[in-house]
Amino acid sequence: MKVILQRNGDFLEAFGRDAEAVAKALGTVVMERDLVAVTGIPVHAQDGSFAALHAAGMTPHIIDRDEGLKAVWRRTHADFKGTVDGKGSLMVFRRDGPTLVALNDLTPAEIARLYPKNDL
Repeated sequence: MKVILQRNGDFLEAFGRDAEAVAKALGTVVMERDLVAVTGIPVHAQDGSFAALHAAGMTPHIIDRDEGLKAVWRRTHADFKGTVDGKGSLMVFRRDGPTLVALNDLTPAEIARLYPKNDL
């Protein structure tokens, strides 16, 4: 199983199903941010945590925000993306339904959900 981790300060964060799988493998706590499961790995514990994830059959992949945004833009079908006021925007599904969002306004959880894991 491939898991996406995003750097956020001194932590690598996983979201959604990835967060639940990482937490189970490492014994970390799953929290909730904006109604999405999230767990973190301190950067200083990355080597040991990655060894444990590999032992549990997971392949961790670290992305930064810019890489994530570029990959999400490439992956999104042309019918669901475009330019609004000179900014790249795409249709995402949030709690209230489909919403047009500027690419730079995607949350880390949305980037993780939309990131093309098949490209890893």
